[in-house]
Amino acid sequence: MAEAQKLSVRSRVVLGKQVSRLRRDGKLPGVIFGGRADSTPVETDTHVFELGYRRWGNTTLLSLEGLSSEGVPALINGVSRDPRTGKLLHVDFARVSLTEKTHADVPLHFSGESPAVKTLGGVLVHALDHVRVEAFPQDMPRRLEVDLSKIEQLEDTFHVRDLVYDATTVRILNDLDDLVARAVLVKAEAEPTPVAAEAAEGEVAAEGEAAAEGAAPAKGAAAAPAEAAKGAKPEKAEKKG
Repeated sequence: MAEAQKLSVRSRVVLGKQVSRLRRDGKLPGVIFGGRADSTPVETDTHVFELGYRRWGNTTLLSLEGLSSEGVPALINGVSRDPRTGKLLHVDFARVSLTEKTHADVPLHFSGESPAVKTLGGVLVHALDHVRVEAFPQDMPRRLEVDLSKIEQLEDTFHVRDLVYDATTVRILNDLDDLVARAVLVKAEAEPTPVAAEAAEGEVAAEGEAAAEGAAPAKGAAAAPAEAAKGAKPEKAEKKG
């Protein structure tokens, strides 16, 4: 059972577009929702939260301190960041009960080195980066390990059933046969045969001649039939007797 990590928060009275002022002052706006209570707008120190979030992820049980005499148990439901700068904009906390199981997406951490990749020239294909887990909040794992050293040969696979976890406290909701990773051999594509320059030029010329047929003849090409017609003498009419 993991001990809840404490995070200081306080009720937030600044709402709407004015929260940008909070961010400039180093405060991160957020909200606590869920459970059997109303949603509560809160704020916390941006720098302190950022440092903690790097360790916690979304599945570490938190105790939100400062709203009452007792901390509020919660999980991080999600964070919003500026797509351009990556700076934190908002955090959602999901209120939880320590006596009720909850669901969360637990990330997979790929560790070790696959012999199929290292010695056989294979490429590792990842099919999953997280699994859905059911557990009490205090038993929710931070992450689950994928031991790549078990992928020894090309076409070897790692499935959800190969994950190591405490089945007495954690239940994985994915199908146990779901693929997590596989080692494959990527075949190099054959390069196309180059076409000779002379042949290519000949094809262009042929196409040009075909396109010109029926159109206005080129200078000089039309002269021959014209000259032939000019030089021909008309036949004399037969004299009737």
